[in-house]
Amino acid sequence: MDRFLGQEIEDSRQRVQFLQDNADAIEDLGYTKSLPSHELEQLKDQLVENNIKLLDVRADKKATNKAFNDEIKALEEVGEEVTAKLKSRTEYVIEPCYKFIEGNEVGYYNNEGELVFTRPARPEERQMRLFPNSDFQGSNPYMHTGTDD
Repeated sequence: MDRFLGQEIEDSRQRVQFLQDNADAIEDLGYTKSLPSHELEQLKDQLVENNIKLLDVRADKKATNKAFNDEIKALEEVGEEVTAKLKSRTEYVIEPCYKFIEGNEVGYYNNEGELVFTRPARPEERQMRLFPNSDFQGSNPYMHTGTDD
C-alpha cells in the first residue's frame, strides 16, 4: 500500500471527497498521529512554564502544605501528560479512516491521505470484487477468451 494517497490534491475538502469516493469503507479507527511542529513548540513552552510554576509552588509548600499539595498533584499530572506527548511526538486520536483492500492486505488512510494502519485481510474481506485487478490488466493467463490470439 502507498504511504500517502491523494497528496496531489491541495484542497483538504477535495482530498477527503476523493478518499470517500474511492474507499471500500469508512470506519472510526484509533491510531497515533504525529503532532505538528507548532503544537510541539507549544507543548515545550507549556512544559517549561509548568516546571517553573511547579518549582515555585514547591518552595512555598512549607508554609501552607495542604493547599499546595492539591495544586502540585494537578501540575504533575499535566506535566506527565505533556512529557508523554513530547516523548512520543504523537497523540492517540479516533477519527474516520478510509479502508482500502488490495489483495490480501487492508490499509486505512486518514483525511490527509496518510496510511495510518495496515493488517492482513480477513477471509470475508478478500473477495469483495468479482474479478481481481490483475484480471483486467491481462496478467492472468487463465483469463484468455480465445479472441486474444
